[in-house]
Amino acid sequence: DKPPVTDSHGRPLNPCSCSVPKHLTGDPCEMNKFDDMMAYLLTISPAFSQVIAVDSHFVLFSRIWCIAELLEARRDHIPQDLEIHSAAHIVEHRKQLEIFDVRDAQASFPADRELILSKVDDPVQFNKEMRVLVLHPEHGLLSVWNSHVLATSMLVDELGSILALATVDGV
Repeated sequence: DKPPVTDSHGRPLNPCSCSVPKHLTGDPCEMNKFDDMMAYLLTISPAFSQVIAVDSHFVLFSRIWCIAELLEARRDHIPQDLEIHSAAHIVEHRKQLEIFDVRDAQASFPADRELILSKVDDPVQFNKEMRVLVLHPEHGLLSVWNSHVLATSMLVDELGSILALATVDGV
């Protein structure tokens, strides 16, 4: 198994130089075990949750491994916490989420892309599930993130009011 020279964006891939053999495909491969690992972590740590750090260009939603992990976590009822740089990024990239299609997703290794797509029985249904996961107005990841931001903002406002009163009272 010889790794590709570059990833899907043309960036050079540099595997570690340790003496441990690299397995890029088949059962010894560590990269295709995320669903097993998520189930294992949930079993040994019932409080296990998934933190989803979204980059400012929302590239995460174009990477097939990331997409597969998001839906696997939702299907396994693993709590998910979204972290986004700002609401402006949501506005800027919402359209790409609305037209999401798993068949357009990318991977560093073409074989990885094919592996994930081979597990998708119905791409149209998969796309619908992904849109619900992210965009549902009541329980989608973006809606939940927005609720958390609003709650935090209200707490900060309250704290500001308390500090202002303390300052007025000479504390």
